[in-house]
Amino acid sequence: MRRSSAGASPPSPRRWPDLPARDPERGPVPSVGETVAALTRRLTAAGVPSPRVDAELLVRHVLGWSRAALLTRAGEPLPRPVATSLDELGARRAAREPLQLLLGVVGFRRLELAVRPGVFIPRPETEVLAGEAAARTPAGGVVVEVCTGGGAVACAVAHESEARLVIATDASADAVALARENAARCGLGVTVLHGHLLEPLPGRLRGGVDVLVSNPPYVAAGELAGLEPEVRDWEPVTALVAGPTGHELSDALIAAAPAWLRTGGWLLLEVDSSRAPDVARRCLSAGLTDATIVPDLTGRDRVVLARAGPGAARSGWPPGQDGSAD
Repeated sequence: MRRSSAGASPPSPRRWPDLPARDPERGPVPSVGETVAALTRRLTAAGVPSPRVDAELLVRHVLGWSRAALLTRAGEPLPRPVATSLDELGARRAAREPLQLLLGVVGFRRLELAVRPGVFIPRPETEVLAGEAAARTPAGGVVVEVCTGGGAVACAVAHESEARLVIATDASADAVALARENAARCGLGVTVLHGHLLEPLPGRLRGGVDVLVSNPPYVAAGELAGLEPEVRDWEPVTALVAGPTGHELSDALIAAAPAWLRTGGWLLLEVDSSRAPDVARRCLSAGLTDATIVPDLTGRDRVVLARAGPGAARSGWPPGQDGSAD
């Protein structure tokens, strides 16, 4: 599904004019390594979960350095031109603004994707979902990702599989725009459609989808206040909260899956770890088979897989409606 395989060479580390170890007006100039240590302490005091990693990434970002450059040039004085911008970024991260928004990009599996406020930020646990989806995509297969956000899963599957068609949908116009931008950025043939769940899909795909994958909103309304500030205060609520129980959107996709999957096709859902067993049971109750729970990178139950068996119902979605575009 890649439209282009050639990538630009990474830029060389930015070189700043040599600075004296002491500024006559402002006193000693801190080294890059000292700056990383000071920023780490600041982020630690603010409760940031990974202060050292975040400090290094912010310093590398303002300097335009690779990790190797940071390790080998840590003793160099911090260039004065970047000190002000680094201080501003450090303050924003200490206020728990997501690191990805400060950097403007996020690494996701083998891709670098753009992120922006108002669109859900892909996180490491979702890389497991993408990998499972890619592994189950046959050559020439059809993949549909629902609730795509910035397109991370759809782009990863298109990049790592030999799918013939990858379609992504989202109800947010901002998300659709960003997903299209990321597909173009990565040179991938992903079609992104605007609309709720499966409603934008062409009806001709009914019964012909090999992989239906989604990281839908799965937070229960009463759980929102307990989320980390980076999530609670910065992500769109509509991308987080499914409804009173947290099952609302996963239930809709489970009910729809038999109508859209071909026999042997896979449904893959990212879910709240506490609800994974219940989601697996609901898949079996809907006529799907081989329900399996896959842990994320921290060992928590995170992805539910289930398969369309030969007896899966091919009913319409929503009930009594076609639920798709022609």
